[in-house]
Amino acid sequence: MDERSFNSVMPRVNENWAAKVLNMRINPQRGPDLIDNKKAVEVKSKIIYPDGRYSHKCWKVLGHQLNYNINFPDIYWGLVFYKANTEVEDIKRSDLANLEKIVDYRELYLVRWNWMNQFPIYHHHGKTQLSEWDNDIIFPKFALIPKVISAQEVKDGKVFFTKGVNPYKFEINKGDAHQNTYKDAPF
Repeated sequence: MDERSFNSVMPRVNENWAAKVLNMRINPQRGPDLIDNKKAVEVKSKIIYPDGRYSHKCWKVLGHQLNYNINFPDIYWGLVFYKANTEVEDIKRSDLANLEKIVDYRELYLVRWNWMNQFPIYHHHGKTQLSEWDNDIIFPKFALIPKVISAQEVKDGKVFFTKGVNPYKFEINKGDAHQNTYKDAPF
């Protein structure tokens, strides 16, 4: 599978996982990815390759997403790293029905909303034969993530609460969390 196709379907897989472990639901409307009756979470994910090849630890945020807090005052960033057991180019169309099987482990960092404001906004526009885009983009960096104050083991990963995020606002679904072979921060 080519990277562009993969990047158009894999975010929803990670959002579904995050919704399960946070006991939230996918937002069917425009706006943040996950909601419940009290809060919202916008999920961003980044693949970490199993062979350890260079992968800049950052995410990509679209400028308009910074305004989601207007309608959702209790909102957070859910920043995910996931480790895949298959190269993107080796994923077949038949694998699309169950992309969850290519993920071995995830880390979800919950970060307060205004943390994103420290990063510069870049304007990006372009055109191909098939598409055209004109967006503001932010690249939040993992190196600047707030200090982790607590963590919970969940099915196939961990949820990390960073400074400024109250863990008691989240009802974590540990599923069949188990001690896995990846200790603390496998990335």
